Amino acid sequence: ENWLRAAPLPLPEARILLQHCTGLSRAQLLTRGRDALDGENEAALSALVQRRLAGEPMAYIVGVREFYGRTFIVNDAVLIPRPETEVLVECVLSWLSRQQGTCVGADIGTGSGVIPITLVLEKGPDLRMLATEASPESLRRAQDNARVLGVSTDAIGWLAVRNEDDVVGPLVAWVGRERRLLDFVVSNPPYLRRDPAEVDEQVERSEPALALFAPESDPLFYYREIARGARQFLKPGGMLFLEIPHERAEAIRALFGEDFEELRILPDLAGKSRVLEAKLLPWTR
Repeated sequence: ENWLRAAPLPLPEARILLQHCTGLSRAQLLTRGRDALDGENEAALSALVQRRLAGEPMAYIVGVREFYGRTFIVNDAVLIPRPETEVLVECVLSWLSRQQGTCVGADIGTGSGVIPITLVLEKGPDLRMLATEASPESLRRAQDNARVLGVSTDAIGWLAVRNEDDVVGPLVAWVGRERRLLDFVVSNPPYLRRDPAEVDEQVERSEPALALFAPESDPLFYYREIARGARQFLKPGGMLFLEIPHERAEAIRALFGEDFEELRILPDLAGKSRVLEAKLLPWTR
């Protein structure tokens, strides 16, 4: 209790760090709040506080982040999951609830694996996912999360991307091997520009650039590549679900106007354009 009052952090953050170091629950903190900290815990807490004061995200300090009601392991090799991406997951789950039989989908750029893991745990055995990732460390973290959360080993196939610009190659190769097209694709691709108006300085300093930023020469690069390659991996009538930056929502919609129908842009909880849904036409107009 004395440490919480003296900590140079907002009370919720100080409490999280105290629980992380001591292993005590919130209820135990209330009943044992007057217990003195031992020297080891006090030193560990001091080190964590300094990391937080230096701007390191809480999720990286404690090593976990909650997403869709589950706890995921994170480190500085992966993007910290955001509430906005839960809206993307909700859109996919809503569509899946109306499908018959088994579906096969893919997540392009899976990061810590929150999207495919959440989808297979929510949907159950009628869903199989593929997950692509260019960062070997991120892919390992995603696989760790799947294992810790009890995902069946055959529920998600993990596809390493050798060239970060090869957005669709692994999916095209999988389609060739399996001789079946995908029912849907979901992605939260890198879409930020290195602009203070779009990304906080601490986020830019702390989180992996590979997961944050689109190429400077083409902020729509990843969306453009998905649109160009869709017919190679997505079946006619198959769905795309993409997280998008609200500042470029209409420009992204225009990329999919030729080969797709039923294009919808859906808002996040703040009312900003956040998710693009699109259905692949059986032919090109």
